[in-house]
Amino acid sequence: MKILIAALMLIAASMVTGRTSDAAPAKTDPPFARVYLAVRGCMSCSHCRTAVRQMVRSNAAGGEARLGDDQVEVRYATPRSVPLRDVIRSLAESRLHDLSLVDVLFEARGTIGLAEDGTVTFALAETGQSFPLVIDHALARPTGGKPVRLTAVVDGWRKKGTLSLSAKEIRPAG
Repeated sequence: MKILIAALMLIAASMVTGRTSDAAPAKTDPPFARVYLAVRGCMSCSHCRTAVRQMVRSNAAGGEARLGDDQVEVRYATPRSVPLRDVIRSLAESRLHDLSLVDVLFEARGTIGLAEDGTVTFALAETGQSFPLVIDHALARPTGGKPVRLTAVVDGWRKKGTLSLSAKEIRPAG
């Protein structure tokens, strides 16, 4: 599982910079939010790629879908509510013959805070949409509700109920 998460983060980094080699990175501002869906199965034929693109777009509420060999990226350029469960469900419940969703990574700009019950949450900037958040003790926690850029694994998508996030990287938003 850790190898898969590391691979997803590497894919995410290459999509951020637009590169997959050691060439100089292209300087681009990251979008407001991104959802990375790691998939296993047929993503090479035009039929499957078209079907995946249509499934994701129909549930992405304005997000832009990009397909790779083993992943799908949904980008949200401007602040908006992200229908995370719907985007995930579009592939998790896919009836394509040889396609399965393996893991989900979420990256967004927002703030880390506490809910009324004392649980840690991540709230998307400008929308207030929030998710329960688990932060490993090894990660530095920002103080005072400062804006951050969070990269997290999405937990709970394989069953019904609340989605939660497990932080993998927390950077100052900039």
